[in-house]
Parts: sequence; structure tokens; C-alpha cells
Amino acid sequence: MFRQTQYATVGDGLRLAYADSGQNSTPAILLVHGIFDHKGTWRSLVEHMPDVRCVAPDLLGHGQSDRPSLFHLPPEQRYSPDMQAAYLSHFVERIGLESIVLGGSSLGGGIALRLFLDYPDIRRRTRALVLCAAAGYRQPLPGYIREMGGWLGSLLKHPLTRSLCERTGLLSRGAQRSVTRCFFDPRRVPPLLVEETLAALRVPNAFMAYQLAARNIMPPDLHQLSDRLSEIDVPTLIFWGREDRIISPLSALRFSEDIPNTQLHLFDHCGHAPHIEYAREVASHLTFFLKQSTASN
Repeated sequence: MFRQTQYATVGDGLRLAYADSGQNSTPAILLVHGIFDHKGTWRSLVEHMPDVRCVAPDLLGHGQSDRPSLFHLPPEQRYSPDMQAAYLSHFVERIGLESIVLGGSSLGGGIALRLFLDYPDIRRRTRALVLCAAAGYRQPLPGYIREMGGWLGSLLKHPLTRSLCERTGLLSRGAQRSVTRCFFDPRRVPPLLVEETLAALRVPNAFMAYQLAARNIMPPDLHQLSDRLSEIDVPTLIFWGREDRIISPLSALRFSEDIPNTQLHLFDHCGHAPHIEYAREVASHLTFFLKQSTASN
């Protein structure tokens, strides 16, 4: 179970919010969420892992973390995966995570890969990787991400538009759709997750950060990153839903071929969020994997 939200300063005076289950176990699991998401996405999984320390930050511009304008960075770097990885590397050092299992969902999985491959100090600390419907290969962007990076994001940045959406209930329905699209079975959507997603949309600069994140979601060096997957020299666990409509399950098969030491679990009747739709089963596989992969380290 996650404890109360905490904050860590990660550079430039910026704060990342994070949840920590607080257990004394080593290694800790660092869990990175995807675009338009937040640390609450991991709650269901963590509840089934009471003996493992789990740490879940909100990416910059998401959840309860800061949402700066980042004018000191070139536009193509603002809220990009590379920028998020840089701040997360500071976060790991800041809170003193010396031994970690590095995990990520969707875009967070791609950021986890970038952390491992581009940051030698993170690689030194990492005992295993966990990829949950992870981004890692070039693909057509889903329509809702293209729209948020373009006309819709520009529209929603204006206070009058946001106020109108709030009064008419469009903001609430948008939060519901944002979460539900990740599920095969909408009955499995946790109500608290929708509430937290709506709360994040109401934070000042939320849509500014989301628009920039959507615009920069596809790194220009993505093909180089995928070419380096064979460098991964730690055990890697992969989870995917067979009915994932956001990132094709074919990516799961590619990861299992491109990364040397992998275990792959595909879930029937499951969408883009196996860590929620099948939280108990994922936790069971992950717990067993941790015992296997860390026993030899």
C-alpha cells in the first residue's frame, strides 16, 4: 500500500511527487507511468505486493509533480522522454535508491529503457527490468495523442475553454475516456483512478504540459534505441494484453526477440493496462520473477 505523497527536488528547483510503499526490501521497484497518467496507475498492483518496496513518481508535468514552462529548453525537448529520463535519474539518486528493479508502463516503459541504456549509473543500480505494454518501437500515434499535441491541446490550454468544459461535464467525461480506453473490460476501471485523472486535469498548466508531451512523445532517435536492446544484460519481464488497442501486442514479441533474457506473459481479454486489469496475476508473476532474478545478483 502506498503511503502519503512525498516530494523530491530533482534540479532547477523542480519537484517530483512520488508514492512509496515504504517496505525495507531490496531491491526497490521503480515504477514509471505513461503519458497523461500518474502514479495512481500502480496502486492496484502494489496492493498485491505487500512485502516489496515500490516507488512510483509522477513524471514532470503529470499527477502532482510540477508543470514548468521549460523555456530554457528547446521546444522539441520540453516534456520529451529524454528530458523525463534525465529528471528521473536525478530522482533515483536524490531519494537514495541504490538497488532497483526498473519498471514502466506504456511511455513509462520506453523511458525505463532509455534510463537503463543511456545512464550508466542507473544501469549499475538496476537488477532487472519490467516492461508493461511498453513503448519502444516506431508506430503510428493513436488519434487522441495526435489531437492533444495539436488542435485539442491548443484549445484546452485556454482558461475559458477549460471553464466551459468543467461546467458542461466535458472535462469529467474526458477523464473517464482517458482511463477507459486502456481497458478491455470497463468494469475493471478503478473509480479512484478516474478521480485522480480528473484532479490532474484541473491543475494549472496541465494541458500545456500534456500538449508538449504529446508533441514530443516520439524521440527522433527511437530507431537507435531499439537497435540497442540487445545491450540489456539483466533479466527482463514483459506483460501485455492481447486486446491492447494502443500499442500492438506484436511489440511484446519484438521485445522478447530483441532483449536477450526475457519472460513474456500475454493476458487474454486484456487491454493496455494489464497491471490494473490483472493486478493480482501480474503481482504473482512479478513476485516470482523478483525471487528468481535477484537471487543471483
